[in-house]
Amino acid sequence: MTKRKQCAALALALTLTISMFGCEKDKETTQSSAVSQIKTSDLAQPSNVKVKEYKFPEFLNKIKSLDELSRKLYTSFDSTQYVSEVEEQPFEEYKCEKLLADLFFTYRDGRAVGLLDKSGNVVLEADEYTEITVVSNGILQLSYDKERNAPMQYMKYDSDGNLSDYKHKKFSADSLYTYESQADDSGTDAVYSLMIPDGKNVVSSDGSDKWDSVEEISADSIDTNKAYKGFYKLTKNGGIYYACFDDFYNYDIYEGAYAKVCVKVGGEYGECYLADHDDYNELVKMIDSFGNASYRTAPSKDPGLDFIQITLGLKENTKTEITISSDGYCLTDTIEAAEGEAVNKYFSYLDKEDFADLILWCEQVLAEEYQK
Repeated sequence: MTKRKQCAALALALTLTISMFGCEKDKETTQSSAVSQIKTSDLAQPSNVKVKEYKFPEFLNKIKSLDELSRKLYTSFDSTQYVSEVEEQPFEEYKCEKLLADLFFTYRDGRAVGLLDKSGNVVLEADEYTEITVVSNGILQLSYDKERNAPMQYMKYDSDGNLSDYKHKKFSADSLYTYESQADDSGTDAVYSLMIPDGKNVVSSDGSDKWDSVEEISADSIDTNKAYKGFYKLTKNGGIYYACFDDFYNYDIYEGAYAKVCVKVGGEYGECYLADHDDYNELVKMIDSFGNASYRTAPSKDPGLDFIQITLGLKENTKTEITISSDGYCLTDTIEAAEGEAVNKYFSYLDKEDFADLILWCEQVLAEEYQK
């Protein structure tokens, strides 16, 4: 090779080396910039996207303890309809205190209490009883002085005001009878009725005594502090109801809880049950309609972040817990799965408007359940 060719080759090699070095520097600079952007993104706080204004649902402050039996739909015996205070004395020779079943006046002689009919005739002398009240339609309860520590006595009365002795038997589920009944709409599906000892059937708030299913359950299966002697689970058109009995077979009908809702906004926290089947279906459709957000921010580590947590399917075999924070992050967790169903746990990112909509839904819709 001539000396001129050697010099040319050396110059070319040097040029390539310099060019490659420049490319490596550019690549390194680009990678460094990308890493810097990733780190900056990881430390980013949720963007201040303008969302609907929302506040802590005030009705939650009035709920002192969770109770599945929070929505009473019907009562078979309302004591206020049978017992009222006497405001104007009807007779000069007696001091009356209460009007019972619109048939009897109670009057006192010392500590003892007796009964008058509405004409002022004594039907029960004020002798040994200190309290008399109506405990069920057609039944009076008579109490002795507490110091006597004697059991309650009972009497039956009819619509004419006639009294007779009555031996009260405590509540027993064996005295209730479930039988297959004829559907109101002549449908082919079987329906059932629950009969109490007086021969009447347990009815819903609309007066119907037809149920898709009737099942005796234990008190432990319901989260409640209310004291009843017996519990029955009733279903109708997808809804869940409870018939709760006292010792005299009076009963209250409650709608069951379909979901549990926990809310934290602005440092205030509250929780309640959702006990309306229509509201529950509306909530499920609302959550199903949420789509993934088109923008992303890094999740916040702020422990004071607003959130809402909803447990769906409380009375179903599969229960799902959904937790959504105000920065849009959502955790969906299957906390109990039916046999053969998958246990799922995954994150998603929602529009912040979805979070605001849920809080507003609680304030505007769920609150109505606790105002009825």
